Amino acid sequence: MSKPKRHHYIPKCYLKNFALNQEDKFFVEAKLISEETVKTDLISTVDICVGKNLYTIPNIEGDDKYAIEKYYASEIDAVFPDVYQLLIDEEILELTDEQRRNVILTTLSLFFRTPKFLNQNAKYLDGMLQYAVQNHMGKEGRVVFKHDIYDLDFHISKVGQIREELNIQNKVAFLTDHMKDLHEFVEYKLKAGMMMITITGEGNLITSDNPVIIRSQVNKEFNLFDPTNIIHVPIDNKHYLMIAPNNEDALPNSVFRTTHDDIMFVLTNNLQVEQNAESWIFGKPGTVKAHIEDQIKYNELTPENLQHVANLEIKSKNYVKLGEMMDEYGVTDQRVISFIEQLLEDPLHKDDTNIREDYDQLKKLGWVK
Repeated sequence: MSKPKRHHYIPKCYLKNFALNQEDKFFVEAKLISEETVKTDLISTVDICVGKNLYTIPNIEGDDKYAIEKYYASEIDAVFPDVYQLLIDEEILELTDEQRRNVILTTLSLFFRTPKFLNQNAKYLDGMLQYAVQNHMGKEGRVVFKHDIYDLDFHISKVGQIREELNIQNKVAFLTDHMKDLHEFVEYKLKAGMMMITITGEGNLITSDNPVIIRSQVNKEFNLFDPTNIIHVPIDNKHYLMIAPNNEDALPNSVFRTTHDDIMFVLTNNLQVEQNAESWIFGKPGTVKAHIEDQIKYNELTPENLQHVANLEIKSKNYVKLGEMMDEYGVTDQRVISFIEQLLEDPLHKDDTNIREDYDQLKKLGWVK
């Protein structure tokens, strides 16, 4: 294997699901979140979400320098196309243990492998170094500053060298910690329920350079191992993966599938994608532009738009509750069937074909009393 240099922290196999295919070359519509309009020209997936020597391990000789990049290439990127097919195939309702692990590992890697944490800590270290120079330098140019982690003692003439050493330490910590955290978190989420949502309406999902959204519906402060976290990942422009909070009684190999034709669902999730992005949002040609236009159109505080938002929040909570009940009690449990019947009597869900089909199937099999 040749020595890697340009490392995709969001792999091309994921990005191409949001791209235009032109003779096996893939192009996305893109927008910097710091700019108001999309880029005039489409951008090749070869040239986005790339970092030079991002996963190259400093101060190590030989092929071991590229161990992490090789791991991502063989264990994540090579597996993702099969995972993608599993997720979008509506006939697949059960996964093997290996398939489920691969789904969790490949999708959550999109959260841990981005340089977000590396860049955040680099800014912090640079600020710490500037603070030390400005506030703890003696008359002869000696900088002495004790930090919780770093114990600085150097002459101002060596500040460039110290900055480089801190950056190397930061990168080594990032490369070591993010792989450890990824695998610990995968093990933690193996028993969580999984839901795939198919967009049947005209709306299109977009993605970003930081596409995995992890948020608690209870707590405001972020905690990776918060058991109330729900994980959201757009899979392509029409498919969306949700990984529910942990539940020891869940049916871990089941995939609950549903559909959405409400433009407000797409609008809300695209807004979350943009808010979670580091620098870029991407999508198929026309979808990023449509997202910007929709934000203007639907963010108007009209009674109709406010009601749409309120309805979407209620429906989303109901879907999550139904998925959790199915995981805890099983699809044929009378408590689940009663809740489905309640939903079908609700005006918000009475035209929900996915829930109706599930109910009719249960009725046909004799589970509905």
